[in-house]
Amino acid sequence: MADNYLEKRFEEFNGPRTKTVRKGGPSLDSLLLRNRSTRGFSHGRPVLPEELRQIVAVNTRIASSKNQQALRFKVVTDGQEASFVNANIKMGALFRARRAADASASESDCPSLPLPGTEPQAFIIIYGTHPEDPSLDIDLGIALQSMSLKAVELGLNCLMIRAFNRVAMLSFPGTEGLVPLAVLAVGKSAETIYLDPVQEPPLDYFRKDGIHYVPKLSLDKILL
Repeated sequence: MADNYLEKRFEEFNGPRTKTVRKGGPSLDSLLLRNRSTRGFSHGRPVLPEELRQIVAVNTRIASSKNQQALRFKVVTDGQEASFVNANIKMGALFRARRAADASASESDCPSLPLPGTEPQAFIIIYGTHPEDPSLDIDLGIALQSMSLKAVELGLNCLMIRAFNRVAMLSFPGTEGLVPLAVLAVGKSAETIYLDPVQEPPLDYFRKDGIHYVPKLSLDKILL
């Protein structure tokens, strides 16, 4: 009996195995391609508070310099709060610079952003528990990219904003003693964005016929 048992176990161990096939999610490459900086959002697709919580939750699983975990997050979906944030952020820095340098710049190709009716309606405001330093900046970059990729996985898009009124962002309850670092606008993109492969600078984004073009260097140009 013992011999039969051992023989059976040997056959089970060495015999053909049935493989469990699991359907994978979107590839990293596909998420990266869809992860475009969006400066115009659809108001027909509201962002739910739970979706913002899922996006923030990636920060419990990503790297942190010295494991300091010094980032804190405020989610905004309320209409009045969203209007307040919109009044204290700036988008399209390159377009603003071009208009300042050239009064004849076309409004269609060099617009003031966001266009009316495409303002973001949901935000994640990122704070630090201590003053900004190189380690905290690295953590911030990892957090912003990771949250943006999670947003894309949920069918949303983001814009990482560093041009904003830092004093204003300290008016939210619970932010006392924190340092405002960035604002992440979240929503469904209302824009057409095209990656434009180039071999040499300039690398400034531009718009033509309503399409937002983003020049990107090829792999051969960035490999040393």
